Amino acid sequence: MVEALAILSAATALFAVVLGPLVSLWAARRQSRVTVLSANRQAWINTLRDLLAECMAISGFIHIADWSERKQSEFDERMERFALVVSKIRLMLNPNEQDHQRLNEMLGELMKSMRSLKEKDTVKGAQLMRDFVPLSQTILKREWERVKRVE
Repeated sequence: MVEALAILSAATALFAVVLGPLVSLWAARRQSRVTVLSANRQAWINTLRDLLAECMAISGFIHIADWSERKQSEFDERMERFALVVSKIRLMLNPNEQDHQRLNEMLGELMKSMRSLKEKDTVKGAQLMRDFVPLSQTILKREWERVKRVE
């Protein structure tokens, strides 16, 4: 009986000595992964927010500005920048999420609404921007919730 107790005690100690570091290693790896994922997701949110804000600013300026006294080259420069920003946003979106798909569609509609100085549709652009802001906020809020939940 004493020998069995001694063997059981030794086995328990051996088990603890082996299992303890393995559990610590697993926990450290998991924590490291969570930290990196959270930081990357936060950087993604910040970048997307900046691009969305720039997109709205350029679109608003193009739709609202009095272009009768401005040069075509200025319009072209702004449209070139707008196209770059839209492309960056599209590359950041998840094609599997419905609201991301809708935002992508809205970006296309927004680009169509300001094809040229003569063909820009200010009414359509204003309506798109009214819908664009809440949709963007919803996407950013959901992603922030994921960061907080550490998904």
